[in-house]
Amino acid sequence: MKTVDEILAEITRVEAEDFFGFIRGDLIQALPFEAAQPFLNEGVTADQWVQCTDPAGEIRNYMPFAWDKANNCRGLSAGRSVNHMQAWLWLDGKDELAKRLDDVYEFYGKPCLVLVCKAYDIDWRALDDGIWCNDECSDGMSAESALREKDIWDEVCA
Repeated sequence: MKTVDEILAEITRVEAEDFFGFIRGDLIQALPFEAAQPFLNEGVTADQWVQCTDPAGEIRNYMPFAWDKANNCRGLSAGRSVNHMQAWLWLDGKDELAKRLDDVYEFYGKPCLVLVCKAYDIDWRALDDGIWCNDECSDGMSAESALREKDIWDEVCA
């Protein structure tokens, strides 16, 4: 887990690119109450604050929901799921993987989710509906075809 100073610096760094604030929200949640307080709504107390101290657990718990959004072509929700993954990956010390997700985002984030599943030993095939498309009207393609197109098939199957 990152230090308070590292998290505060990352909150500042991502501000311009985190339009909806999803990444910052997850980063703030990783702070102890005293450090998070300037970011919180007025009136939130230390007793009400729940700090996230297990980003790997957050990833594992959220992954079925993230796959549901990707499988059902829920564009904004699928994108938000990937933003959550990026924050939790960074907090868990997997900075390079967090950055890499920007490069492979397509098919409602499925390549991103596959890479995260691989890193955390989660069976992505059990969560995937097998239809990889970029819009709701397309018949899509197989996971293998899509991951080969993104040049990560061999990596995730190794």
